[in-house]
Amino acid sequence: MDKRTFLKFFAITSGSAILAPNIAFASDAHHSTPNTAQLQEIANKMFSEVISQNDYYVNHQGTSFFEKMKNSQHPRATVIGCSDSRFQSDALDATAENDLFIIRNIGNQFSSNMGSVEYGVRHLNTPLLIIVGHSRCGAIKAALGDYSEEGPHIIKELDSLSLAVRKTSLNSGTEEGKWLAAVISNVHQQAYYAQKEFKEDVESGKLTIVGVVYDLANDFNNGYGRLKIVNLNGETNPEKIMEFPLMKSLFKPVHV
Repeated sequence: MDKRTFLKFFAITSGSAILAPNIAFASDAHHSTPNTAQLQEIANKMFSEVISQNDYYVNHQGTSFFEKMKNSQHPRATVIGCSDSRFQSDALDATAENDLFIIRNIGNQFSSNMGSVEYGVRHLNTPLLIIVGHSRCGAIKAALGDYSEEGPHIIKELDSLSLAVRKTSLNSGTEEGKWLAAVISNVHQQAYYAQKEFKEDVESGKLTIVGVVYDLANDFNNGYGRLKIVNLNGETNPEKIMEFPLMKSLFKPVHV
């Protein structure tokens, strides 16, 4: 993506056009709940696949791969991502081992795992903290609705999310638009929490905090699986974001 395309996209996602994206609600729940026998069959098959995949992984990587990192880890980025199975680390890094320190929870929340995030930033000294929200997030959808019938632990998580998404002005536009706008709003809120906690690290230049949306459904019509940068060290203005050295390194001048 060149600079012009980035700014054009950002204008769409920051303005009123976001209130009517080309999406429909998706549900995390099965259409019908499997019975006990079916659940056991699914579990048996899945675990068998896990063991087989582990065998393949070990044989494919070889001993030297593990020897290099058996005594310590040296990740270059800490990532806060959603637990949603549709988002996986290889969307960010094809070889994430020893490169990404990943924390996951429903709704990519900062406060839910502050100790883990702090460990990545201050003990592992990762200079980059990436907060990854994603389109069609079931946790965000739930936080916008009535979740009072959920279990107490889920309610606790959704209460925290609800504070992040309901405080913004989402009273206009379609339900689909509110959902997508809430995903972005949540990324901003989690970035704010992180910015507040690591204020000195950011101001000194030791840490850069980036908020992105992983568009797994091409909801922004910019390509499936693309990362959309919406927040950089608390800045949400696209023109100002482009002035950061991090962004300038992405968009090289094109000589005609």
